[in-house]
Amino acid sequence: MERNQKNKNKHRNKQNDDSLNYYKRIDDILRSSGDEDGNLLNDEFLDNVFSQLEEEAVVVCQSPEISPIIEKLLTKGSARHAQSLIDVLSKDWSSICRHKCSSHVLQKILMVLPKFINQKVMSFDYENEVKDDSVEGSLIRTVLELIRFMTENIEDSVSDAHISHIFRALLQVVGGTCVGEKVLKSRTSRNYGKNFKTDDGEDVAFAKAITFTNYEVPTVFRNHLKKFYKEIFALENFGVYLTDTNGSPVIQTLLLVLHKVDLDLCQRVIHKVIKASRIEDTAESVNIPPVASDSVGSFLVELIVSLSSEKMYKELFKKLFKGKLLQFATHPCANFVLQKLIKNCPDTDTFLAVQEELNECMLDVLTAQYNGVLVALAATCETLQCGQEQFLQMILKCFDSENKDRQEKLVQLLATLTPYDNFMQASEPVLRKVNYHGSLLLQHMLRFSDTQCLTSSLENLEPAELLTLSCDPCGSHVIDTAFQSTSVEEKTKEALLNKFKDHFITLACDKNGSRTLESIWKNVSLKQKILIATCLCIQEDRIRSDRIGFHIHRNFALFHFKKRRKDWVSIQQNDQRRRKMFQDVLDTDEPSKKKKKGMFKKQKT
Repeated sequence: MERNQKNKNKHRNKQNDDSLNYYKRIDDILRSSGDEDGNLLNDEFLDNVFSQLEEEAVVVCQSPEISPIIEKLLTKGSARHAQSLIDVLSKDWSSICRHKCSSHVLQKILMVLPKFINQKVMSFDYENEVKDDSVEGSLIRTVLELIRFMTENIEDSVSDAHISHIFRALLQVVGGTCVGEKVLKSRTSRNYGKNFKTDDGEDVAFAKAITFTNYEVPTVFRNHLKKFYKEIFALENFGVYLTDTNGSPVIQTLLLVLHKVDLDLCQRVIHKVIKASRIEDTAESVNIPPVASDSVGSFLVELIVSLSSEKMYKELFKKLFKGKLLQFATHPCANFVLQKLIKNCPDTDTFLAVQEELNECMLDVLTAQYNGVLVALAATCETLQCGQEQFLQMILKCFDSENKDRQEKLVQLLATLTPYDNFMQASEPVLRKVNYHGSLLLQHMLRFSDTQCLTSSLENLEPAELLTLSCDPCGSHVIDTAFQSTSVEEKTKEALLNKFKDHFITLACDKNGSRTLESIWKNVSLKQKILIATCLCIQEDRIRSDRIGFHIHRNFALFHFKKRRKDWVSIQQNDQRRRKMFQDVLDTDEPSKKKKKGMFKKQKT
């Protein structure tokens, strides 16, 4: 008896190994095809694979090793292939949706469906579903079946770890709009796509990150979307889901879809969420509402702030934020909500009120090291073109630089986010490394209308400090902005170039420095380009043989500069003319862009 059982297990394991090896070979073919749209894979190959898949769909889709390969296959298959797979899976929605692997496969099917049904969905006969026997019609029927399953199991659809992400995909399909990466569960998920890379640069999140083009949906779909909204809000413990790791992303998805589909309904839903979260109950309290200070709920509050109408935004500011900005700014989660509030200020009056309250407590915010709040203020000062002088005075006060002689070190202080006395107490008070938020702060301030205080400090940097700034991963963007900004005078750019004179070769051979040098090149005159090229040609062989400098040698056409100067000058002049024409077009459009930024969000839909 034991021997028979061992033989059966051995046979089963061999079958599993054979199946895994088969799909691994398929995965190798998918990788080597090198085409994300699948154009290099012929129909016969895909037909064979999906034919095999259909026979063992449930087992294969529930395999941790194979299911990611199936997800990739779906992005390359046709409507017929998607239909053959979802037909098998639809025989038992409950077990498929609740499984940790097959649920991801079903989610992927939903995300690829819109490109197959978008032409058919408006003409489909929803009163007599069985009448349409086309592949697209079959896919639409399956979507309607899944809608019925989700509606009948609405509590699980919101709260279950696996069903909820299928439900989020379904909301997007029913709403005809893809929300992409706007829905977040944690702070680390903000950079999910950046973090998951293999050694050869392949994005392992590729199978999960698919998006679809928004499409028009019929009234039937919109009615189902409204029904979902009513069912969710009718849940007895709805308030709990606002801070739930599964429920909160579902509500975020619903809001984002409704914002595209029905703006008025979206505002009503936002109002109901605010009521359920009891934000309004804390109007007289000095404490932050629990939902805004929660590591999950704070994402929902951020989204509410960004999607609210101007009227609702002002109500939120008055009831939730006013008088509590210090508490928000110094809280590990709520400070992100405050940043969103600042960046979405609809008018100058509201922003100035926010700025005035924060001016009084910014030193405490910086001491708590929540520097994103300071960057958000600078960004909105730049966008709304107001409060810039007050912001500068606040910066000078916070960094102990109100005296004129201390302002010479302002760039170093902001780049390192260090007060003057602390910076000068170092054994060598020079710029060595640039802080991420310090870099962002400098970039925004260099686009202010008056940059004299900063540019004077830039001109006072030692050449070695300027080189450090240019070769730093964060600091290099500061130099980019200095040369791109229309607020920075030409004499400042000229002074910076002269300080670079002995360091152009070092810049050209540095990973970040070479990118900075290319940015400078695009924003200087022909005379200045000749200066740069002349300095580089002193050690042309070194630059040409360097793996990074090689690109500078090619992009700056240094060979032609030395051998065919006249042709080189002609090419550079033509390139500058093209850039000027393009900039003139952008400048013409700029007033209308600025006007839109202050308008109610309804204009964006």
